[in-house]
Amino acid sequence: MGDVDGAIYKLALDLPNGVEMAAIQENLPQSPLETIVNGVNRLLKNGKLELLQSGNKVYYRGVSSDEMKLMGAMSEDEKLVYKHIENSGNEGIWVRTLKQLTNLPQTVITRSLRALESQVLIKSVKSVKHPTRKLYMLTSVSPSSEITGGPWYTDQEMDTDFIEQLARQCHQFIYAYSYPRHNPEMIYSANHTGYPTAAQIKSFIAENRISNVDLSLENIEELLTMLVYDGKIERIAPALDADMGLSTRFGKTSWMYRAQRISSKDSPLTDIPCGRCPVASRCSNTGSITPAKCEYFAKWLSF
Repeated sequence: MGDVDGAIYKLALDLPNGVEMAAIQENLPQSPLETIVNGVNRLLKNGKLELLQSGNKVYYRGVSSDEMKLMGAMSEDEKLVYKHIENSGNEGIWVRTLKQLTNLPQTVITRSLRALESQVLIKSVKSVKHPTRKLYMLTSVSPSSEITGGPWYTDQEMDTDFIEQLARQCHQFIYAYSYPRHNPEMIYSANHTGYPTAAQIKSFIAENRISNVDLSLENIEELLTMLVYDGKIERIAPALDADMGLSTRFGKTSWMYRAQRISSKDSPLTDIPCGRCPVASRCSNTGSITPAKCEYFAKWLSF
């Protein structure tokens, strides 16, 4: 491999998504364009570069020696099928889509899939959105939450008990901070900023080990959206920042959440010890009476 070819190959290997011709020229300013083009063509012919296209842009991706060895053991049909499966990433690809993209007969696609599966190079997964479809992806790739349904699904079935339990805990936590503890019938002032945020609710669930599944902030926001639609809580805009306007987190509004007032017989405050504790007024973060030392509060959380 010549110096120019080697430099192009190394550059393409260092960039997993590929490199454009303009970038290759910038990295090889002493080499004429004709020399670079000839080097790229040689690498493409030898299988050391792969041509990728995104919109109107063309990229050259470096193919590692291990990948070349793997591809060398495949038939041309298997290579074509494998590449389309690889390009599908963690979304997977449906057999019918494979047929449309490859223009191969169904029998050839089926034979190629079986060969690739027997070598444990690809796997089939089911989508919660399309249960009757079998999607294919590389064995090393984990399906996206769009495919698996995320933490809300177990064995392709929606885990309604898990969702309801988490939603109930979120609602109870929000309700506990929605109204003054010493007098739940009162309301906070309009500029009150002590309502919980999604991040605080996420920390509450994690710290108290309410869920055995690792939940992301987006998962918590999905639960809160469900509670909003159920009419159990409402979003409260955060306080205005003097310079930036609404308080934001990574460009998104950091909403607070307040529980809708419900009748006392259905209120979560009647279930938690704080709602009927005779020494609630003496409870604080320090001293002999604290939430951390309260055995009744611990029992309520575990329940």
